[in-house]
Amino acid sequence: MLKAKKKFTKRELKEDKFFEVTFQAKNFIEQNARTILYAAGAVLALSVMIYFYMGSQQAEEQNALDQFARAQEQVRNGQREVGMQMMIDVVEQFDGTTAAGHAAFFLGKLFWEDKDLQTAKKYFKKYIDDYSDKNLMTQSALAGYGDCLLYEKNYAEAAKYFEKAGKIDPDFPAATDYLYTAALVYQEAGNLEKARELAQKIVDESSNVDLKNRSEVLLKSLEL
Repeated sequence: MLKAKKKFTKRELKEDKFFEVTFQAKNFIEQNARTILYAAGAVLALSVMIYFYMGSQQAEEQNALDQFARAQEQVRNGQREVGMQMMIDVVEQFDGTTAAGHAAFFLGKLFWEDKDLQTAKKYFKKYIDDYSDKNLMTQSALAGYGDCLLYEKNYAEAAKYFEKAGKIDPDFPAATDYLYTAALVYQEAGNLEKARELAQKIVDESSNVDLKNRSEVLLKSLEL
């Protein structure tokens, strides 16, 4: 006579399922131990590589900052050419670092002061394209690049950069000055619609009384 099948309790069924899964996992590990060890080793190697990469990146950042600081010191001490060459080295050797961005900006400014506008343009553009953010250096770099274009009589492009400098943050110093300059340069470029737009913006929004008055005069001249 056949015995009646045993009825398992829920707890026994759960434990049985647990052991089944554990057994399957044990078999899998035994059968694939070499593969798992290789995978674990690869993960460990990757972790080590990332650790050393991050360390090397930090070291590179620090080296770039140290060299940039020395370059600034040379400029302050009257060794302008030496300092500028050191900044050029920072830009070329440590591309992508914060210090390289700062060096590019200051090279633009220094070459602009030396009236070497082609080289100033190069470094202002380098900063704008690769390192800029919504900060004062970006505002100044945009205006500096616009000024170089202005000297070339490239009024249409110059106006765009002055406008960007003025709009990057209305609370930044000189924001309204750059907008007013942009309006004047747009007028020179023959884009009277943009000139009116920016002049009206200053009249409506600026707290700078002098520039508001100048913008009102500009608006009247644009109506003639």
